[in-house]
Amino acid sequence: MDAPAVTVVSHDSPLGRWEMVSRDPDRRLRGHVRDYVGYVEVTPGALSRREVPSPDITLIISFGPAIGVSDPGAPEAAAQRCTSFVAGLHDAPVLTEHAGYQHGIEVRLAPLAARRLFGVPMHMLANCVVALEDLLGRDAERLVERLYEAPGWAPRFALLDDALARRLDAARPPSPGVAWAWGRLRETHGALPVGTLADELGWSRRHLAAQFREQVGVPPKLLARILRFDRVIALLRHADPERWAEVAYDCGYYDQAHFNRDFRQFADSTPTAFLASRMPDAGGFAA
Repeated sequence: MDAPAVTVVSHDSPLGRWEMVSRDPDRRLRGHVRDYVGYVEVTPGALSRREVPSPDITLIISFGPAIGVSDPGAPEAAAQRCTSFVAGLHDAPVLTEHAGYQHGIEVRLAPLAARRLFGVPMHMLANCVVALEDLLGRDAERLVERLYEAPGWAPRFALLDDALARRLDAARPPSPGVAWAWGRLRETHGALPVGTLADELGWSRRHLAAQFREQVGVPPKLLARILRFDRVIALLRHADPERWAEVAYDCGYYDQAHFNRDFRQFADSTPTAFLASRMPDAGGFAA
């Protein structure tokens, strides 16, 4: 079996130096893991980024110093200091900051996969950042050590393939109804009305919302909004700033005021200001 292709993006400027090495998971994990991104970054001083809501659960496996995670409006002293951690689904942006160096792997997980991997109700992770050791116990330390000691990114990604596949195989599968509903929302980028989704399942909206809270972390209506917003951000990462209105329309935002409201909630910014903060070479969005 051929290994998935690896993509490398590097940057070197007065902003700093970074290398992002990304790879899709192997076929055992398709639908469960979106991708792996290994990173090394060195900057002249502290660097802050704005992380907006996405439909993925983010797992950070850190080989370097702790980073700060905080709400945009919170004082610096209120930042949570984290090394390896899991971030659940969020309905507002967070700021991350490091002092000038970071090194590790980001894994983007589907919520239903995260539910199986970590064995906790997903609403317990919603709008939270939780230390990996609090979810996996001593297995977290062993996993981080093995990944750090592996001789390069390709062996690290292969190790993750095996570790995650074993844990998923040993876990209880999700509710077939929730898995189907998640798939329908994902494939339509959140465009499917929740009422239609409930009718197709033969569930009440209340039952659907309760199941999503347990196995996904947020209600289906909020998830649909996050999916739509995530599609806009994915397209805008590679689009000219002048095209944001066109991209928003293509993603189902037929009303500019509605689009601006979602941007305010999910990015704490206007579309124009957010795009102006885009960093080069997969560097994310500066805060």
